[in-house]
Amino acid sequence: MSDASKKVVAIFPAKNEESTIENAVIMTKRSQYKPEVIVVDAYSTDKTFDVARKAGAFVIQPEVQMHLGKGLAMKTGLAKALGRSADVMLFLDADIRNLTSEWVDKLVKVVLDGRCDMSRGFYLRHPRDGAVTKLVARPMLSVFFPELAHFEQP
Repeated sequence: MSDASKKVVAIFPAKNEESTIENAVIMTKRSQYKPEVIVVDAYSTDKTFDVARKAGAFVIQPEVQMHLGKGLAMKTGLAKALGRSADVMLFLDADIRNLTSEWVDKLVKVVLDGRCDMSRGFYLRHPRDGAVTKLVARPMLSVFFPELAHFEQP
């Protein structure tokens, strides 16, 4: 199956991201892989839902309104993508201000080429961000996979 015949679905978990979601959706849709874009809005109190829909995303909300979090949004988006027969699912953060279609292309290409089962972008974080990586992921890598412990963002 050629890359052109593969269905790519990009999933944005989002809550109160009206200032960044429009650009994120537009840049993702400009990818050479023409992904369908699903925004999973976690009941934002701003205009994230409407802005994302106007930008061309399919916008949904989790059925459960309690205990909303990124994990539930990702699970909701994944279920919707699988229901749409997606070959590649791409999770992107809705607050990325400098997202480009080229970035999307690079993340998808290595999976479609069969070089990776999964790819992950690397970007500079604010020093206060990345607590899960610093406190959980990197220490676990050090214990279970010491040869991978040098990765900044596993």
